[in-house]
Amino acid sequence: MERKAFLLLVSGYIFAILLGTLFLLLPFSRRGPLSLTDAFFTATSAICVTGLIVKDTPVFFTLFGKAVILTLIQLGGIGYMSVAGILLHRLRRSLILPEMMAQGFPELKPGFAFYFARRVVIYTLFIESIGILLLFFAFLKYFPPILAFQHAVFQGISAFCNAGFSTFSDSLMSFRGDPFVNLVVILLIITGGLGFFVLNELKEFFKSRVELLKRSIRRGSLERTSWKAFRLSTHTRAVFTWTIILIVGGFFLILFLEINNSFRSLSTSEKILAALFQSITPRTCGFNTVDFSLLSPATLSLVMLLMYIGGNPGGTAGGVKTNTFALAFLWIFHYLKGYKNVYLFKRRISDAVVEKAILILILSSTYLFISYFLIVSFDKNVLSLHTPIEIAFETVSAFGTVGLTTGSRIYSNVSLSADFNVLSKWIIILLMIVGKVGILSVATYMIERTKVEIGYPEDRYIVG
Repeated sequence: MERKAFLLLVSGYIFAILLGTLFLLLPFSRRGPLSLTDAFFTATSAICVTGLIVKDTPVFFTLFGKAVILTLIQLGGIGYMSVAGILLHRLRRSLILPEMMAQGFPELKPGFAFYFARRVVIYTLFIESIGILLLFFAFLKYFPPILAFQHAVFQGISAFCNAGFSTFSDSLMSFRGDPFVNLVVILLIITGGLGFFVLNELKEFFKSRVELLKRSIRRGSLERTSWKAFRLSTHTRAVFTWTIILIVGGFFLILFLEINNSFRSLSTSEKILAALFQSITPRTCGFNTVDFSLLSPATLSLVMLLMYIGGNPGGTAGGVKTNTFALAFLWIFHYLKGYKNVYLFKRRISDAVVEKAILILILSSTYLFISYFLIVSFDKNVLSLHTPIEIAFETVSAFGTVGLTTGSRIYSNVSLSADFNVLSKWIIILLMIVGKVGILSVATYMIERTKVEIGYPEDRYIVG
């Protein structure tokens, strides 16, 4: 990302956070005292679509305060999808997405940014509206119409934007046995995490299939060769492949690890539904239908890995991204096989993209370790309340902009972050911001690139 573009992006987020902080500090936004740090934390968590909270959202904030939080979530979701999509559009010609140029997108031109942003807003509002409508009918079983609508709007937008904020103090634990609510939220989470380019390409894909079918029917025969006219890009196929692998793998592992632990008291259908929901939400959203403080260390470790991987490029989710993580492991596999290049779906991935993926993993892991190290070094009080794995879990959740937490030991219905001192809270705030804008973008901005590289003689250097 160019330095000016990065500065503009970060400035926009900081401005929105400051504005949100001021609104949350207003007396009619809250029902009790709120420190500047906690207000800034809440606004950051909302605009970064994370979901970590230091105040019980439905209890502490008034209707106006919740509206402020929801507005920040919507801005964070739509804004990031727009920026990420534009950057992917600029990069795809020279990197891994050249075949996307002719599949539903115009050439880069002065009016493209407005065109793209408009498409994102339309997609977002359309999908959210469907989700809100479905949730409204589902919540009518539990609440009067007005309250059901309020809950549906908040949960619908929060789910699609992968925010994890909820108007229920226990997140969605009360709806653990409701398959309809679970499935609607799951679909919203996955759709928001797929990314705009994938959604747009799917639309063009099915649109072309319908058009080809109509033409074939008019001719009186189906031509098989014509069905290959529109080919999904490597990016979209990779997104679907890694998404399915992570969901299915996470589902079976969580079910295996928790079936005789925290899932013991659940019915068979609830166990399956809980395992499915908990395999999806760590990579993107932050809603939960089980108490994460009851999960085994093995499950927490698995969830941390899923949060670290995160969602897909161009979507509302955080983390290092599925394609990045998978590409790094593909490189390891190809290297051990003796290949000089990395191949995916019979396409060669450029060295520049592979190097970028590995660099993102190294920078992310290093930054996470430094953040965790600072928290456990300067926040002795939290160590007396929580285990190291619980603190690490909170750290990864912040960086992945997920919002899952093992919970506070002091306060009810809030994240572990509520037990942190002021310094640790600001470390978490920075983690959320960096996780949102991207660790590589931050590192590139901080370290000025050398315009002229000086060459030196090669020498032996022993590794391994």
